[in-house]
Amino acid sequence: MNQKLIHRVLGAVVFLISAVQFFLTIQPSVSFWDPGELSAAAYLLQVPHPPGGPLFSLVGRLFYLLPLPGDPGFHMNAVSALASAISVLLLYLVAVRLINNTRKREPQSSLEMFGTYASAAIGALALSFCDTFWFNGVEANYFAASTLLYSTMLWLMMVWYEKADQPGSAKYLLMVAYLVGLSAGVHLMSVPAFFTVMMVFIFRRYVTNDAVTRQTAYIFAGHVLVLLLVAFAMWGSMTSTHIPSPEEFHAYDLKFVIIMGVISAVIMLIFRKKIFQRDSFYTPILVAGVTLGLAYPGVIKMLPSFIHTLSRDDSTLGVIILLAVLGGLGYLAYRSGKSQRTLIHLGAMAALFVILGFSTYTMIMIRANAHTPMNENEPKDFSSLLSYLNREQYGDFPIFQRRWTPDGDRQKTWTAYSSDLDFFLRYQMNHMFNRYVLFNFAGRLSREQDANWSAAQLYGIPFLVGLFGLYWHFRKDWRMGATFLILFIIMGYLITFYQNQQEPQPRERDYFYAGAYFVFTLWIALGVRGILDLVAERLREPRKIAAGFAGVLVLAAVFIPGHMAVSNWHTHDRSKNWVPWDCSYNILQSCAKDAILFTNGDNDTFPLWFLQDVEGVRRDVRVVNLSLVNTPWYIEQLKHEQPYGALKVPVSIPDDKIAGIQIMAWDPQVVALAVPKAAYAQFGVTDTAITNRGQIQWQMNNTIQFGQTKALRVQDIMVLSIIQANQWQRPIYFAVTCSPDSRIGLDQYMRFCGLAWQLVPMKASAGDMGIDAAVLHESLFNEPEGFSRTPRYGFKFRCTQDTTVFFDESEVRMLSTLRSSFRALAVYDLNAEQKPDEAATVLRRMEQAVPWSSVPASLEETVDFAFVYQQAGMPDQFRSVVARADEQFQEAMRAGAALNPYVYGEMFQLYKAQHEYQKALNLLLTLQKQYPNDPGIKTQIDSMRARLATQPAPVPAQ
Repeated sequence: MNQKLIHRVLGAVVFLISAVQFFLTIQPSVSFWDPGELSAAAYLLQVPHPPGGPLFSLVGRLFYLLPLPGDPGFHMNAVSALASAISVLLLYLVAVRLINNTRKREPQSSLEMFGTYASAAIGALALSFCDTFWFNGVEANYFAASTLLYSTMLWLMMVWYEKADQPGSAKYLLMVAYLVGLSAGVHLMSVPAFFTVMMVFIFRRYVTNDAVTRQTAYIFAGHVLVLLLVAFAMWGSMTSTHIPSPEEFHAYDLKFVIIMGVISAVIMLIFRKKIFQRDSFYTPILVAGVTLGLAYPGVIKMLPSFIHTLSRDDSTLGVIILLAVLGGLGYLAYRSGKSQRTLIHLGAMAALFVILGFSTYTMIMIRANAHTPMNENEPKDFSSLLSYLNREQYGDFPIFQRRWTPDGDRQKTWTAYSSDLDFFLRYQMNHMFNRYVLFNFAGRLSREQDANWSAAQLYGIPFLVGLFGLYWHFRKDWRMGATFLILFIIMGYLITFYQNQQEPQPRERDYFYAGAYFVFTLWIALGVRGILDLVAERLREPRKIAAGFAGVLVLAAVFIPGHMAVSNWHTHDRSKNWVPWDCSYNILQSCAKDAILFTNGDNDTFPLWFLQDVEGVRRDVRVVNLSLVNTPWYIEQLKHEQPYGALKVPVSIPDDKIAGIQIMAWDPQVVALAVPKAAYAQFGVTDTAITNRGQIQWQMNNTIQFGQTKALRVQDIMVLSIIQANQWQRPIYFAVTCSPDSRIGLDQYMRFCGLAWQLVPMKASAGDMGIDAAVLHESLFNEPEGFSRTPRYGFKFRCTQDTTVFFDESEVRMLSTLRSSFRALAVYDLNAEQKPDEAATVLRRMEQAVPWSSVPASLEETVDFAFVYQQAGMPDQFRSVVARADEQFQEAMRAGAALNPYVYGEMFQLYKAQHEYQKALNLLLTLQKQYPNDPGIKTQIDSMRARLATQPAPVPAQ
């Protein structure tokens, strides 16, 4: 039987299964979070948030040019789908080579061959169907493409390992170096793979004495253990609830480095004769570390810094310096090659290839100078490029101080944990990494953020098989086993340590650790192969071995990739999910022509950019992101640039003051804003009591506080500046996703227009209830068949009626805001217009557009609607909603959830309205335990008991 043919056929099957999986479940267009920004950046080759990902944008632009069907956003998502499927194929190829290397031989029989290839296929498909990798593979993000580069490096490493003694094998290592440079143009996640490649290179070439290597491996493990114990002791002593200043953070970092350096120096001095011999386990670690350091931060951060220092932002001189560096490396490669200095030659060539791959960043500078609509940080020269690469926009943070905060709003991080060690182990290591590994390979309790893992989903089988594979790897080939364990630690625990994430996070961060999951699924492949080897050792007879192999492989295929596919399919199938596109469209179409729209974060900004840049929707609207408006470069762009000919954003701050803008001390005070008569006429204000005043006034409070000093954020200063400079010339809106404090106290002058609040020159009254009923009605009832690129009221609800579509937390929140729009209009019809029939029509339209059956609702949202149904004269729907609220409330009570007191009051009223006095009494008794001295609760308890005593007994069923 042709082994190569079987190997290739099974690899092709693995690739096809994975590709079909991803393309069947791919998001049809833009999704929430970063994909909207990255898709828009690729479409026009723009400059997204640091560090940019220029290679990703270039590849994405090519995919936009392909004649693919569907929405333009699908083209970008296809990059991730295809990259993920190829990564799965590469894992299969790596697993086969790793298994053969571990077993020290190629398969000797058809049965062995099939066992190896099937084990590798099971591990590869386990990666394809695992939670995080699947999530990354169906949307346009960096992580799927980065995993492709990472997996390609590991595959090239394994190919080189087998062919290292053949002439020309160095080309595989040079290709790895080139991929390291390219990786910087996607995401730095894949760069640490270079460390493992260099470890394998040194092990294969220069470390040959196994006894010496094993002995120094124990010394290395002891070294690491001592450093960990010292670190734990230092972090354990950090029990103060005082939040250090930035200076104290950096002082602690320096102290940490000095102590660890001294300890390492002492250990190396004691064991120097063993550590620094040729066959030491330290040799590949040290060489790999130095090599990785030359790539990052060497080439990726220090080379631009070097060029900037010498050129002083003279672009021509900078290019000359870069050419000189390349020429020097080229000459070194030439001379070392001529003199047969192989290692120096390889190093110089590798450096050249890293720089060549890194050259994709020239696109960032070129496009920044083109003033693209999205031009974050404006890295137009080497100085600003250096700031861009260093991510200075996000500020500095300590590495070794575990609990840190840039401001005073994270005090609970210092009070919820007893020490830095407690925080490091319990939150950062366990909650933010171990939990994610268990999510993927043991099972997930729910899709809610911060939910725990649960073996009830996957029975823990993939996890246990992976652990067995790790053991089997060490047992058969401890060197390669140690190498991949170190890779797992780097791609998991070390990244977690370096990121130093604080609590809370805005979303789950499992996508950062795809490289670690790749290694774990390799262990799953090795684990299955190891079980087959155990079966062969025990059974010995060929027929029994064949039967045992068949049984093991069938069970492994069913309970690992099979079960993972079945249990994850519904939550990962986004093929009919248009919520991000539609909600972004609805936000934009809530605004009048030439509007200024304040948005809050990623999900109400990036998809809007996508619609404007890629789809051409509402390019007249100037989106002002309240996070970015804290930066001078963004303020200058808003003030001076006109993307697509849109109007500039008026800013009252002079140009020479923008660069120095910062937090401003502010005591709460009354602020006045002049209103010209034309503005009153525009908004239909005829009340002379309002118009004669000629201005609006409001109390503007501080939004942050440092000790006794009250202050405003830069974003608050800018909101006020834009409103003042606008002088009511253009409509100003705040997206409903903006927090109340971002509206700087103007809530009483806001009018609800669906998914945005419009600033108006009069306070809400009983007559209008603070909503624009005409705009709201037109938006909610006039769903367009396609979409309009120009102003046109009419919201889209393309997939909200489909019960087969899964909506995650972000999507449910956005859809809940749509429900709130219907509720606001219904309440307006009930109270302002006194038209319950109209309110009932609105509620029926809501049930059609955002039905309860397909879009989950929180308990608070459910109780909000209950009495609206009752007042609208819809008794059946009222009873249905009350039943749903009761079910949610009872479940929350059983779980011991902390509920808003408002919910208790509403549920009490609902129980009374339904004459369910026993439930009302039980609720009151629960409340009494929390508030034992509240006389009002005792009075209500007595009332409910009296009603129960007089309530007729239920009639027995006949």
